[in-house]
Amino acid sequence: MYRLLLGAGGCAVAFFLVLGVVAMLPPAVQEAVPDTVIGGAVMVLGLLGAARLAKRAR
Repeated sequence: MYRLLLGAGGCAVAFFLVLGVVAMLPPAVQEAVPDTVIGGAVMVLGLLGAARLAKRAR
């Protein structure tokens, strides 16, 4: 259960990290970036975090 909560926390951190980076971009660039790109970046960061968590458990 602890690992599940840790993984969910990692996904939340990745989500806020990507949103923070997007918020720092100029407004014209923010509007040009599709929502699917932001969601994809969150998924990739979440998967990388899950892979690190799985390697640590072994």
